[in-house]
Amino acid sequence: MDQDRGESTEFWARWRAECPLNAGVTYLNSGTLGPALQVVTETVERLRREWMAAGPGASVGVAGANGYFEMMAAQDRARKVLADWLKTDARSVALTGNATDGINFALTSVRWHAGDRILTTADEHGALLFPLERLKALYGVAVDTATFPTAGREADWVRSVQRLLTPRTRLLALSSVSHQSGVAIDLARILDGLVRPALWVLVDGSHAAGTRWPLLVPGVDFYVFPGHKWLFGPAGSGVLWVSPRALAELDGPQAGAPMIRAEDGRPFGRDGAWRYEYGTRDWSVTVGLAAAITFRQQWDEATIMRRYQEVGEAFGEGFGQAGGAELTGSGPLWHVAVGDPGRAARHVWEHARMIVKPDGSGIRVSLPPWLTPAEGIAAGRTLARYAR
Repeated sequence: MDQDRGESTEFWARWRAECPLNAGVTYLNSGTLGPALQVVTETVERLRREWMAAGPGASVGVAGANGYFEMMAAQDRARKVLADWLKTDARSVALTGNATDGINFALTSVRWHAGDRILTTADEHGALLFPLERLKALYGVAVDTATFPTAGREADWVRSVQRLLTPRTRLLALSSVSHQSGVAIDLARILDGLVRPALWVLVDGSHAAGTRWPLLVPGVDFYVFPGHKWLFGPAGSGVLWVSPRALAELDGPQAGAPMIRAEDGRPFGRDGAWRYEYGTRDWSVTVGLAAAITFRQQWDEATIMRRYQEVGEAFGEGFGQAGGAELTGSGPLWHVAVGDPGRAARHVWEHARMIVKPDGSGIRVSLPPWLTPAEGIAAGRTLARYAR
């Protein structure tokens, strides 16, 4: 127990030191935009300076003036870091600007026809729902909407949506953690009962990447997440994971200057997930995301998940002691039901200097990894008091 307490103290201290925020502010909004780790900011800024100094557009390997190929090589290494963390092959990893990019790239790589159907849930973020609406307008695709699954009752949800599945249903698109309620579901249990050979599966992991483990489960074809939320990476970074089945049967949705191998300047070809990437980009941002992953790998994912569970339980306990509004969620992500979310969020800021996220039916609370359980209890009590 004493050893665990010491390890816990070191964990919180390292995270707090890496995420300095304004004094007196309690930041509970990592689910929107997490503060970038210091190592991330330093990595991105250093690489940008080096890239410019070495000649950003150098296209011949010349010592001291080889910025372009050095940045591409750094991106290749970053892809490998992300793939190793996900426990997958680097050829399945596409580097994107955020989760929204990944969603659009995945959706537009499927060959749609009028009358095709998509099954999604009512809890999805606009980053998924708006692209689905666009498919309806462009191709005449129909979108069926089910309620979000209940944690622990995923098999019941599968049975309830069977009536929505037709021979024309070609895609299941849903989140593994609801951005509205904070509820996390067992994807494997759902896909065991629902996946069919003709059904593609797209998972929005925006609130799972960094807070849940493992991320990739059998039956998923596209898994997307941003770097700027729970991974505390830079804005403008993200990942689209593409299954071997999708790589074999689908193609990337756009064309442009192809990915180029840093070691010899030749095209990669379209045999990997890099087919979903195109054009010159700020590769230092991708390397920054890899730096965020490397920082968190000081601990195994089980330890990080355990710390999140501890502070989540403490927050729920503190909130319950104060009583009041309805609270849903688990781990680091919670939802407080209030009548006027914007007013409640402003009230919490004005009286407690807490930053939370108002949404359509309440306020979302994203507990960061540097909060101790004692601080979680205090945050729960304070939020319950002022959110009322």
